[in-house]
Amino acid sequence: MTVGIPADKVPAWAQPHEPLPLTRELEPPTPFPVEALGDIGAAVVKAMHEVIQAPLALIGQSILAAMNQVAQPYANVIIDGRVSPLSDFFLTLGESGERKSAVDAWALAQVRERQRTLMTKYRAERDEYEQAALVYEASAKRVIGDKKLSPEGRKARLAELDKPKAPVMPLYVVSEPTSEALQRQLAHGLPSIGLVNDEAGQLLGGFAMSSEKKLGTLTTLSRLWDRGEFDRVRVGDGSGSYYGRRLSLHLMAQPVVAAMLLADPLAREQGFLARCLVSFPRSTAGQRRYAGQDLNQNPDYRRYAQRVTALLDQPWPLTADNELDPPTIVLSPSAKTAWVALYNDIERNLGAEGRLAPVRALASKAPEHVARLAGTFAVFDGDGQIGEDHIVRAAALMRHYLDEALRLWGAGQVSAELKLAQEVLHWLREKMGPGRVIPIADIYRLGPSAIRSASAARKVLQVLVQHGWVEVAKHPTACEAFQLVAV
Repeated sequence: MTVGIPADKVPAWAQPHEPLPLTRELEPPTPFPVEALGDIGAAVVKAMHEVIQAPLALIGQSILAAMNQVAQPYANVIIDGRVSPLSDFFLTLGESGERKSAVDAWALAQVRERQRTLMTKYRAERDEYEQAALVYEASAKRVIGDKKLSPEGRKARLAELDKPKAPVMPLYVVSEPTSEALQRQLAHGLPSIGLVNDEAGQLLGGFAMSSEKKLGTLTTLSRLWDRGEFDRVRVGDGSGSYYGRRLSLHLMAQPVVAAMLLADPLAREQGFLARCLVSFPRSTAGQRRYAGQDLNQNPDYRRYAQRVTALLDQPWPLTADNELDPPTIVLSPSAKTAWVALYNDIERNLGAEGRLAPVRALASKAPEHVARLAGTFAVFDGDGQIGEDHIVRAAALMRHYLDEALRLWGAGQVSAELKLAQEVLHWLREKMGPGRVIPIADIYRLGPSAIRSASAARKVLQVLVQHGWVEVAKHPTACEAFQLVAV
């Protein structure tokens, strides 16, 4: 009751009320267009969903990213003289327990098995190379030290020596490299790889995304997406400009981790987020029942595995310098017409009052995303050009990604203060429960790591009090104490 005012005269705004939400509730996601993945892709997503029972969008993202990775070495897409790699970046949000690891394991099983086999061969070849290199160095030293030889003779004898060539490390998949390590792998290893991590908090919260490394990491990733090239200046292991490289990226992260990236002004302004296709499906936890099936015996999964293996078996279009030199894949006339119509429709919605204005950076790149996805489908389907069906399928996916961006963008802009308040509220619910009076010292001593001081805890608790989730309480020994409001 408000002091000095009769109960029947208290204004509505001053009366007890339900706690105010800390953030706006997310709208439901639009359904992931599974059929857009084509006959093989859609069938394997449905088969995996039946067995693994992870969200359809999570499985769809993993299969699409795998298709993109195995297709990217074989073609570039060209539209009116503008050439783009097929490579694309995917970001999938999912809480812990959504079976992200299981989905990733099945989606990339053939790629990882190929890598395992080739790594065994590589280790043997590396041993042979190191022994041969020792012999070469010893022979070269003898030639250089032979004073009977003229400079020309010494040069001729050195040219006669069989200098061994180091084998290429066959890493198809990397999980959490720094930009330097990624550049080194692409410079000296395979020129086409996938950066895949089913617990991307390791990457997003790691050294590669620390304050001093973040700009370099995002710039490297963005340039690889743009043109498949990068510049490298290093002492000891090679400097120069590297071309003909391809990087597919798929990061699966918990929403609280992904929110850090979505809200990061550097990631947004530098353009990295505009290069990412994001999906955040509803959880399937609590609706799953054990399915006693072996996906290896499922005909739809086997057909997918066979197509992935066939692409892995196909030789890459490489130059003598181990650079990819893919042929260009063109749009059929009807595909070009469909793509131009999509381009113009998106442009009409980019104005200040347009539906896509809040996600203008992504929408501006949407036509190129569509072209890359359509090219991926053409290669995966074994077609020599991009058909209208490929554009229609890619456009359906792009509509989903634009809708997801519109839905998630506001959530990504929530202040760090409110995000921390939400984290503390979750901790209080999980660990303490309503009705228990908690000294502030216990909250910053035992609670989330971001509030490891009385002043930090006090600011967050003030937010929770203002929103009606927590109230000040009396404690027999503590000066400051709080308790959850029972709702």
